[in-house]
Amino acid sequence: NQKLGYTNNQLLIIYQSRQLNAESSSFNDKINQSLRGLKNYPIKHDILLPGSNKKQISKDKHTAYAVIIFKNKEPLSSKQLNEIKSLIKTPKKMTLKFGGEPVFIDGLNVQTQKDLSRADIVAAPVSIITLILIFGSVIAAVVPIILGASCAMLILVGLYLFAHAFTLSIFTLNIALLLGLCLNLDYALFMISRFREELKQDKSVPDAIAITLATAGKSVFFSGLAVFASLSALLFFPVNILFSVGVGGLTAVFISVLIAIIILPAVLSVLGTRINQLPVRLFKPRKDCTSPTWHWIAFHVIKRPMLFFITALIILLLLGSPFLNAHIGVSDEHILPEHSASRVFFDTYEKEFNKHDLTPIRLVVSTNDGSILSSRNIARLYDFAKQLKTNSAISSINSIVTLKPALSKAQYQMLYNSSKRYDDPSIKTLLKTTTSKQFTVIDVISKYGANSSENIELIKQLRSMQPGKGLTLQVTGLYVTNQDVLESIAQVFPYAITWIIGLTYLILLILLRSIFLPVKAILMNILSLCASYGVLVFIFQEGHFHQLLHFSPQHIVDVSLMVIIFCALFGLSMDYEVFLLTRIQESYLRYKDNNRSIIYGIEHSSRIITSAALIVIVICASFMVADVLMVKEFGLGIAAAITVDAFLVRSLLVPATMALINQWNWYLPKWLDKILP
Repeated sequence: NQKLGYTNNQLLIIYQSRQLNAESSSFNDKINQSLRGLKNYPIKHDILLPGSNKKQISKDKHTAYAVIIFKNKEPLSSKQLNEIKSLIKTPKKMTLKFGGEPVFIDGLNVQTQKDLSRADIVAAPVSIITLILIFGSVIAAVVPIILGASCAMLILVGLYLFAHAFTLSIFTLNIALLLGLCLNLDYALFMISRFREELKQDKSVPDAIAITLATAGKSVFFSGLAVFASLSALLFFPVNILFSVGVGGLTAVFISVLIAIIILPAVLSVLGTRINQLPVRLFKPRKDCTSPTWHWIAFHVIKRPMLFFITALIILLLLGSPFLNAHIGVSDEHILPEHSASRVFFDTYEKEFNKHDLTPIRLVVSTNDGSILSSRNIARLYDFAKQLKTNSAISSINSIVTLKPALSKAQYQMLYNSSKRYDDPSIKTLLKTTTSKQFTVIDVISKYGANSSENIELIKQLRSMQPGKGLTLQVTGLYVTNQDVLESIAQVFPYAITWIIGLTYLILLILLRSIFLPVKAILMNILSLCASYGVLVFIFQEGHFHQLLHFSPQHIVDVSLMVIIFCALFGLSMDYEVFLLTRIQESYLRYKDNNRSIIYGIEHSSRIITSAALIVIVICASFMVADVLMVKEFGLGIAAAITVDAFLVRSLLVPATMALINQWNWYLPKWLDKILP
């Protein structure tokens, strides 16, 4: 495309009229008048009119589309796109619909920004009310909100700076802010609750700050390390959206941890005992900061660990079971809501034309044997096109040797080696947009969708074909790019998993001084992930509740989303694991009693863990109001996993497992203890 002077800056305009026939001269005249304003537009372009290509006219003869190909190496900006649209006039008795990659990307950017604002409107008030209920103090509730707003601003500044060095996906903004807010609120809850707990035990403010940093602060630091390690795996993937989210996620984690262990202690030092001012008491607070409810739950779990272990495991496996039927693919136009301009264009095109015409498989046939238009190369191309037509998976072929089916091989040879080829405007335009001196582009239209097994097999067959002596073949196009994305992710994913699990194990080994607890933590995270994936498949692939949640099922789960959720959730879930296990470890180091330590850890941390999880669930669920499907999926996937993680895994499965393992929880060889930092 770049050698021909074109990129993907192709604008498609659908013209519809109930009265006029698309093959009539008046219909074509109106299209020409509509596009007349582009005549002096500074970016060079070519216009492919329906009058010169019957495939651009619908079967009912009342719809046609024009293609504008802009000779611009850089993608069209939103400003340029609006300028172009303003120059194209809507003819009388006609309707216009704009489509193409520039319109799709612009619509995605605009919709993503709207979704972010709508999510904030939902999440902010609910989070404030929840924090007031958790802390029972307006001052204590306001601190995390102010820090969260500061965290969001710093993340935006960081992403702005990184955007000058890297090309970042639009989804980076939503996902980085979501991760940053969730982590910031989690860390603030852990720190503030521990600080207030120490104040209740009549500690001075300096002592309370010191103990808070030595306990909750330490947990926050190691939790941040675990999240950082998980998200850093996204940088391994040679896919822009994954790399972008990796950059955004790492920025969010870094800023959240810095705020929690540097800025928050300073704020708490200034506030001191005033952190409890403006009380809002719905329940009478306890002096010792324990929870009778959680004590009762922990006691009964410890009493019958096998029963709770098996019950929790069965529930998790049932939630994750739909994942066994997952179809992994790459998202298409259904990522946008039905009311968006791009989606309306796609739906109209699909109704009136063959939708696969928009996404051809492009075969670039090159030669080093003279010109691609020489008689011998035209003969080779003709034979190659004839061979392609025998493939049952191919719907049609568009090339310089299939333009006019009635022409024979010899006639094509004569046509392209005489000056008469320039007399026909359709041939002139075709050569201009598909052919250079040493190569030509053949568009193959598949009968099947991008994520179908038939299409994957067709791409393999095309790549293995030989176009003829002296010719070389390269296969490209959207379908091929999607397949390359799937294959590259599949190749890198095992290394990313190894990186995440290896680093997480090492971080937890240093923190918990145990061989088995890090293994247990990793296995628990994997169970939470499987449950999240199962919910995603059940809802977004199989389409359950799609009317209630306002989306169109894609019948696949996006591969990039699966990777992002894996890396993000593995880190986020570790927050609660670290906080719970450090409280249990704190008791075990004092009393050397496994079961007593489990009960202590549960009753001292589960209330704040479930409270933190509740806020994260609210924030993530607020992204369900998004119209962009990928943002909606990410919000639900995280919310589902955190719900399972906080209310089932940490509350029942973790204590049951630790009770069953008993003293082995704390096993660490002496030689290893000596070399660990």
